[in-house]
Amino acid sequence: MADDDAPAREFAEGLRALKERSGLSFGTLAKRLHLSTSTLHRYCSGAALPQEFAPADRLARACGASEEERRRLHRLWLLADARRAGTTAERAPGAAAAVTPEPEPAPAPAPPPAAPPPAPPARRSFPWRLTAGLVALLLAAVLTVDAASRAEADPAAAEPAPLTWTVRSHLWAFGCGHTYLIDAAPENVPPPPVAQDARRWSAERGGVHGDAAIVEVTLTPQPGAPVVVEAAHIRVAERREPLPWPAYRMDNGCGGSLTPAAFTVDLDADRPLAHPVPGTDAATGEDFPAPRLPFALDGAEPLLLRFEVRAATGDVDWSVDLDWSSGDRTGTLRVDDAGQPFRTSAATGPVYVHDVLSEEWLPQ
Repeated sequence: MADDDAPAREFAEGLRALKERSGLSFGTLAKRLHLSTSTLHRYCSGAALPQEFAPADRLARACGASEEERRRLHRLWLLADARRAGTTAERAPGAAAAVTPEPEPAPAPAPPPAAPPPAPPARRSFPWRLTAGLVALLLAAVLTVDAASRAEADPAAAEPAPLTWTVRSHLWAFGCGHTYLIDAAPENVPPPPVAQDARRWSAERGGVHGDAAIVEVTLTPQPGAPVVVEAAHIRVAERREPLPWPAYRMDNGCGGSLTPAAFTVDLDADRPLAHPVPGTDAATGEDFPAPRLPFALDGAEPLLLRFEVRAATGDVDWSVDLDWSSGDRTGTLRVDDAGQPFRTSAATGPVYVHDVLSEEWLPQ
């Protein structure tokens, strides 16, 4: 790996060291973690980085890792994941030039202050901190999209936010479950890709997220500029009739024991509110506290926000607005898909699953 891939290399080395210390074989661990032996070997060798931290955390637990070891692994995964997002063109420029699009994430320039920005006011409390292995750090918004949430005037701040950010918009539930809408007959659609290649596979075919999408945003404050992420808002730019295209499922049925802590939002309500709910890991019995904003960023670790979006009634263009404050400065950061809204449509056409024996798409 290149020097820039040091976090990914150290992450893999950490997993491998825990595995070797435990004395357990790849086969034994794979059965305990409900992963394939080859997948587990790829994680430990550095050939692949997990799409989410949860599988690595379960591996660490199975190998008897301490809290400090799990915390270090989590920090390395966040850095490696942000690097991966930047090198696969997942990084987006944002509205109002909040972040300048470059090949590598770079801090957005901030107006030179007369003195370093003061720390966030003491009156705020931030009980929900990043902790290793806790999927409670993932903020999710489960959205039932409705026409009542059409965008208002663009609220993005004119001055740059003191944050850099990366975004991934092609995550699959539990690493295997997702649906793409593609305007093509089954015989013209190739087999499902691996999750890491999903963005390219979909883009080459003009695919649209069907029924649901998962978007993760990683935020990093500029050095010496403590930032408070005050709130997250979903902005609907346009809503159309749902696409009638065929729906292609990337799995033939999958599930998982991990339920991330989430913000659930029902946009069918007259006044949609984000309701924080806790999560749980059924495999370990660990509960995750419900996520809450505001959240203080001091530069020690990135902040990872997770949005699980559902479109039940239409074809929707949407984005995320993050309200922030830093000292006496305030603003709103627009998070979207390389300058364009994210897009998710209800699936109303025929549904197909891929049969591994016949290597064909079959009606569900």
